[in-house]
Parts: sequence; C-alpha cells; structure tokens
Amino acid sequence: MKFALIGTGFIMPRHAEAIYAVGGKIVDVANTAHGEDAWRKMVRETAADCVVILAPNNLHFPMAMAALDAEKIVLCEKPLSFRVEELRTLAARPNIFTVLQLKYHPLVAKLAGEVSRGGEHRIEMDISVYRDKKYYESWKGKKELSGGILFNLGIHYFDLLIHLFGEPTTAGPVSYDPKTASGSFEGNNYSCAWRLSTDELQDSQRRVFRVNGADYNFSSKDNLSYENLHREVYRDLLRGKGVTPAEAIPATALINDMYKSAGIEFDSIV
Repeated sequence: MKFALIGTGFIMPRHAEAIYAVGGKIVDVANTAHGEDAWRKMVRETAADCVVILAPNNLHFPMAMAALDAEKIVLCEKPLSFRVEELRTLAARPNIFTVLQLKYHPLVAKLAGEVSRGGEHRIEMDISVYRDKKYYESWKGKKELSGGILFNLGIHYFDLLIHLFGEPTTAGPVSYDPKTASGSFEGNNYSCAWRLSTDELQDSQRRVFRVNGADYNFSSKDNLSYENLHREVYRDLLRGKGVTPAEAIPATALINDMYKSAGIEFDSIV
C-alpha cells in the first residue's frame, strides 16, 4: 500500500517505521507549516492509497474530509475530532480509521480476562507523564489546537476503559487545569477514579490502571509511541480494519462532558 503523510512532527518517525515494517511505501509528505494549500494540493494529486494525518489536532476533521472526498483511505492520529457531531459525519463515510493504539497492548488481554470474571470492578486510573518546556511551547501545549490534556493525553485511556468496561452511566465533578485533571465516573459494573498529569518527574512516569487492587502499567517510557504499537495499527489497516469514527464517539462524548463538569465551555477551548 502507498501512503501520503500530512505532518512532519514528533510522531512521524513512529508512523514511517510502522509503514516500512508492514511493507508499505511513503510516496508523498506535506508539512502543515507550508499552509493549507500545500496539504490540500497533495491530497488531490497524490498517487497514495492512504492519507495519514499527523497534523495538529484541530486540523484533523477538515483534513480527513478532504482525503475522503479524494477517495482515499484515511488513517488519522487521535483525536479524529473534538466534536461528536463531526465524528458522526465521518462515521457515514467508509475507509476511515483513527490511531488509538493502546487497544493493541499485551496487557489488554489480561484486563479483558479480569472483566470476563464478572462482578463489580473498582478502577483507579493514574496517567502521570513528564512533558518538557518544548512540549508546552508547541501546539500540544495550546488547548485551542490540541484540545487540552483530556484530548491530547486522556483519550487513549478513556477509550480503552470504555472498550473494556462499557460506557459510563454517571459522572462526578472534574478538576481541571492545563497540566493536571482528575475526576470520577461509574458504569453498570464499575467505578473509576481517574487522574491525568503532564507534570510528573521524568523517572516517575506511569500509565497505570489499578483494577480490583492489581496494577496494570501500560508504559513508563517518555511517550506511549515508544511501545511500538503503531505496527499493529498498520497491520489492521492492511486488512481493512481499525478503530472507526463510530467507535471513537463514546470517549469523545465523555471528554466533552468532563469539560462541562469542570465549568469550561468547550468552544472556549477549541
């Protein structure tokens, strides 16, 4: 399969490595710094089968729509969109997938086994990572471009929790600032207390689900992408499979509700 990439930032090498690992070929690359006309021209003219979107988060939806209109397969980094209504628009189109690679982590099978035993599950979610000054100075540190900590970091973990345990039925209040957020919610067979932070010491990073007293640490590395799960995303893509816009809706809706609970109007963020 031939690929065209929009975006040349931090995550691009992970995608390039995964593409080559599955036998793919990169035929075009557009840098978003060159402006909207550059990436739109590439999308229209590329011979690629698939357009991979690695741009700032606020650009994902218009880029995905442009690539779909050009009759390309689309693989888009998370989040596909900040807005549920835009996800519904994308869900009506074929051949579009998003990157929520945590579902391919080996620990997921162990967690699924815990869920299969039934009963009530008590979950504590502690996602604490280190981000340097360069991170905050980039688009990722600007909430109107990234969607803030809930979208840029939290969506991986909220999506996985919903995938394993089901959608929340009730939610408690949310505490939020640009570097730390916390709250709680409950589902039909579980309760979850969660905390996200990008203000952790570098040697104390963790991405832990504590389920019924047992810890599942998904990574202590500087970035989740270093777990090399993107290869599995591309292997599924070659089979015509992946995480669809419809599957991304529950976590996106939950995050929107969290912002409202924190007293933040979402349109003031993005």
